[in-house]
Amino acid sequence: MSDSITIVIPNRNRNLETVGRSLSSIVPQLGDSTKLVVVDYGSSESYQSDLGSLINSFTSVHLILCPTQGQLFHKTRAINMVLKGSTTTYFMVLDMDCIVHPQFIKKAMQLAREDVVYNFPYGFLKEDEAEVSKEFKDYEVDFIGGLTGSAIFNTQKLQDLNGFDEFYHNWGAEDADMFDRLERIGVATVLYQEELLLLHQWHEKNYRNPKSKQAFHSHLEKVNHEYYELSRKRNTTKANLNHQWGLLCDPKEYTILKDSLETWHIKNYRQEVEGLFVSLVEHTLDRPVLIRISKVSINLKEATKGLIKKKSKPILSMDEVNNRLLELIILHYRNRAYSYEYLQQSGVILLSIHGDIKG
Repeated sequence: MSDSITIVIPNRNRNLETVGRSLSSIVPQLGDSTKLVVVDYGSSESYQSDLGSLINSFTSVHLILCPTQGQLFHKTRAINMVLKGSTTTYFMVLDMDCIVHPQFIKKAMQLAREDVVYNFPYGFLKEDEAEVSKEFKDYEVDFIGGLTGSAIFNTQKLQDLNGFDEFYHNWGAEDADMFDRLERIGVATVLYQEELLLLHQWHEKNYRNPKSKQAFHSHLEKVNHEYYELSRKRNTTKANLNHQWGLLCDPKEYTILKDSLETWHIKNYRQEVEGLFVSLVEHTLDRPVLIRISKVSINLKEATKGLIKKKSKPILSMDEVNNRLLELIILHYRNRAYSYEYLQQSGVILLSIHGDIKG
């Protein structure tokens, strides 16, 4: 039986022209032994509709749509959704920004081995260069990245380690973490430098608009990095030991979140917020609820009299409440159906979360 490969592309709201160029470069290389899956984790509903129409114009591309619009981008879960049930010999994660060499899959499969991971670096394109469709060889590369790239893995090796570590949210560190964990079980990583096989299209940085309601942690990438460093010191191999991994999203659970829910009203007094957090950890939710945390209104007259310091309860900033609540979700509730909004300008956090326990 010949070797086979599954390629997964995680996505959230990437420009559809970029998506089109990426898929146009890889779809002609697909065959009976190659499976391509796009997992859209929480793009806007209108975008997901347009993405579905675009992907329908290509043959042999599978699409998984996750109704996770109100969540942090959970790239590792999106990957693991496909990895957990994969039966192909090899597995690859590809960025949606990639334009691939016409012989990329063939060359990658020729190199693929059970005990070695080949990592293919990206050649980064400038903005104007990325906006034009060309032959692969005609693109002018701005620079070539280091470890940033896409790798070909033995599927069983990844599954033996419980997949990618789903603590990691947003972007960064999950691939380096996997390389390290594989090395600890005897699988080496080799950076392929014979020729450039992947181009990375330019895209804007995702800076958060203060008017945005989207879930956002102010320093999550730094937390990811520190967690990664500690995992290295502890010589971690298997991940996701305290949670199920690779869970698919159940659309019915997300539909329930749109209904009228029991509401818990919390102010950003320190003891109220910390009491909420302790309750959520000690007694896991058994029913869907809406948690509304709102900023305390400070009476200016009282403030000028100095009564705030003497009489009022300690207050946490809404930014701190936001960060700490998102950390709690990541640690304890990341597999739940939930929808999160932070209305920064009005000082309100809204968390709708499902009650079913899935780990």
